[in-house]
Amino acid sequence: MCFDCYAFRVNRVGKALAVGVVASIAVAFGSQVPLASAQSGGGDVKATSSVSTPQDVQPWAAGQLSGLKTVVVEPSAKSSSEVAIPPFTSVSVKVALNAGAAASADRSTNLPEWLQKAGALNSIQSDGIQPWHIVIRFDQFDEDGDNINSGTFEELWAGPKRYKLSYKSDKLNQTDYANDKGLFRVGDQRWPNRAEMQVRNEVVDPFSYARTLTNFAAVDTHRVVSGAEFDCVLLEGPVKVSEPSRYCFEPGGSILRYSLGWGWDQTTYNDIAPFHGRNLAHSVNVYNGGKPYLRMSVETVEPLTTADDAQFNAPPDATSLSGKPVSGVMVRPIKLVPPEFPSSFRGQSFTIQVEILIGKDGHVKSAHAVSGPPEAQKYCENAIKKWVYQPYNLAGEPVEVEERAGCDHH
Repeated sequence: MCFDCYAFRVNRVGKALAVGVVASIAVAFGSQVPLASAQSGGGDVKATSSVSTPQDVQPWAAGQLSGLKTVVVEPSAKSSSEVAIPPFTSVSVKVALNAGAAASADRSTNLPEWLQKAGALNSIQSDGIQPWHIVIRFDQFDEDGDNINSGTFEELWAGPKRYKLSYKSDKLNQTDYANDKGLFRVGDQRWPNRAEMQVRNEVVDPFSYARTLTNFAAVDTHRVVSGAEFDCVLLEGPVKVSEPSRYCFEPGGSILRYSLGWGWDQTTYNDIAPFHGRNLAHSVNVYNGGKPYLRMSVETVEPLTTADDAQFNAPPDATSLSGKPVSGVMVRPIKLVPPEFPSSFRGQSFTIQVEILIGKDGHVKSAHAVSGPPEAQKYCENAIKKWVYQPYNLAGEPVEVEERAGCDHH
């Protein structure tokens, strides 16, 4: 087996991601590789002596927030009131194995610990927060900049097992009810796709991507972009990439302004106002490959003064989702085993797509090839059956997930 002879493919909620030698190295260390690097990115990075601890500071007052500049993803700022972060327009991944720990001990901290602190100031889905109601207007764009989906997302939230959320858009109309009896759905029965899920997550819980990572540390840096200073936290794992995922804050570590997520996603957070002791962005934009991808605007956010059971009870015609596999969600591999193709396939190039069922414990329960050379399919299936994913939780309970994966041979 040679790592430069093949690649295996992980399908990330509708976006197939080819992973070659980079992922092969990650397999050996039980880690996934966030392909979040590019030839452009701008800004000088300086390491600081300690990790930002948002819990040690307080949300800014409304008067202070009004003076913040607007963060955009553009080649250059169009006015003095903007901070332009260069777009990521081409991928150039550089991989180096970290020696020992995931990051330098004097600059890093445990990621779950840091997420708890960051979420306490910039997420309205975190421990100790009072019930709330939010309405988000959103637009989705394709690579040509055309609007391909518009609508609203609305949620009543009183806890991880007590909520009501609705999508009303050009492509999805449904309402989910979560209560002590389970999860129920009215309307379209498909699961929200990656973009639709991002509408909620980028506003309500901007650290949702980071929460899926394992064996990663939060590493503090200082970044200067267009003359503006930010305190940034890089997410570094056992396999180091040149431009890791990151979250950048106003100096002091309290207010989230920018994130670089998986792959090409760059997100800006603007029009920030205090809510329930958090800093909530009312204008959130996601760029993919340097182009507009999602635009979100908070139309309503208010305390949920009464959170009685009746608000979360599903109507009689609702479909119970309890015990059923979910699909279209973002799952993270924590163990990838490469296929062992025999030498008879040398010199051939092909792709094999595989439908898989991930169990509640994260292990692959079944793998069935749906494309690719029939004589090569079993090698890909056998490898993928050994893969392990981080268990996916829905309404506070682990669930099975239907997903697509596959293998490339070159």
